[in-house]
Amino acid sequence: MSTRRVVIGKRADGAYGIFVSKAGFDAYTTADSNLLLNVSSKVSTLLLLGKVSSTQTIALGLSRSPIVLVTTQNSLSGLPGYSGSGGPCRPSPLMSMTPDGSGGYVVGYTTPGTATINGNGASMTVTCGGPTVYAVYSKAFT
Repeated sequence: MSTRRVVIGKRADGAYGIFVSKAGFDAYTTADSNLLLNVSSKVSTLLLLGKVSSTQTIALGLSRSPIVLVTTQNSLSGLPGYSGSGGPCRPSPLMSMTPDGSGGYVVGYTTPGTATINGNGASMTVTCGGPTVYAVYSKAFT
């Protein structure tokens, strides 16, 4: 009896994609645990969410570079009329305004945080000068 090791298109469960099964298993009907390759989603998955206050290297343990979103946070104390507790600054960088004592303002620049992927996803270095939130997502197949 022969089996289909590769399916390109629709499987018995209704999923569309590219599927390659282990030897002895039919890629059309087997459980996902018996697949060597399952490319069926265009949705990224959140892998890691964190916050750092200074430059750090974070181990990811991936074999493929992820998508990383970095949001630098700021006290927002230099914004005229703002009395809140601060928060995310998007888009980065934040341009702040500080009263100069003569009725005008001095415009300041807050350096945004950045993320550098090391070793094709083995780790990530977040470079920042203050509180920075990062979100690491798997790349979607397109």
